[in-house]
Amino acid sequence: MKSFFYFPLILQLLLFVGAFAVTKIIPTDPGIGATTAQFYSGDSPFFDGPKLDFVNGTSFDWWYFDAVSSDGSYQLTITFYTTVATTLGFATGFGTTNFVTFTAMYPNGTEYQQFGFAGPVVISDGLFGIEGNWTGTGFIFSGTADLSYYRIDIDSPALGIEGCMEFNSVAPAHYPANPYIPGENVSMHLSPVIGWANAIPDSIATIDFKLSGVGVLQFTGSGYHDKNWGIEPLPQAVKSWYWGHGHLGPYSIVWFDTLNYDGTEKVNGYLACDGKIIGVSASGLTARPTGANSTYPPTSTTGNPGGFHIVAWEPALPVGGYTRWVGQITGGFVGQKKYKGSSVWEWIRFVL
Repeated sequence: MKSFFYFPLILQLLLFVGAFAVTKIIPTDPGIGATTAQFYSGDSPFFDGPKLDFVNGTSFDWWYFDAVSSDGSYQLTITFYTTVATTLGFATGFGTTNFVTFTAMYPNGTEYQQFGFAGPVVISDGLFGIEGNWTGTGFIFSGTADLSYYRIDIDSPALGIEGCMEFNSVAPAHYPANPYIPGENVSMHLSPVIGWANAIPDSIATIDFKLSGVGVLQFTGSGYHDKNWGIEPLPQAVKSWYWGHGHLGPYSIVWFDTLNYDGTEKVNGYLACDGKIIGVSASGLTARPTGANSTYPPTSTTGNPGGFHIVAWEPALPVGGYTRWVGQITGGFVGQKKYKGSSVWEWIRFVL
């Protein structure tokens, strides 16, 4: 009698679980017409899945991952895109909405960069976590449902890249002005037309890749993962933004400072200590360049700012108005112990 009821119970459970997973296939050509985007967390039960109804010629949705070594000398950025490249400010399109970028920096200044152009993208997100496959590139990312662990696996003979990146989170996920609490419905607006969700503000990162023509890329340090999406081309949606994250002592910090074309500024800050959020808000933070080229608001012709004790690094991306740095960060509460750690900084600026 027990087995008679046990089987239907298992079947019902499997059907129930299956109902709480979503698989989306994103074609290589942009859709026609206006798309809609999720800008409130209650629009979907899953944190890190696609946020657009479909990708058209003026929208974008990307998954961003980076890691920086503990001493700030190594850095790796891997990004998974679903967008028309010109929507992000690239000079030309790539013939597909689905592509990946892999950019690494070595202590001796060697830069390594590859672009991979994908077939259909297959993303499954549900109770067992998320997996994204940019078919034809050999690039796959996956993460657990509780956002505690992410992994990127790459097996790409065409690009000469083989290996993996692993993140074990040390800081809770958050939205622009709220911590992530499953079931709560909060805004994901970074701006009126751009969304932001930060699954991994900070993590213990392990990097192990073999790069053709360069050699081994291996280091441990701090890892970060977020996603952005929007329903207008990025050069029209924002005039400038400063973004960055860092790990110093027991602290994990993330900041975003965006400037719109009407002159309004929006800021978002996040601070965690020993794995617990101290604060996350849309006020009380400013990000300003210092030293040389510290004019604010910046323009498209403003040089890269100095200061911050950073190493200026401008990846050879075929898009204007983009700079990324990697280096050391120092800080702490006023009157208390100061810490030093590693960080990644980014500056995007556009002029129409």
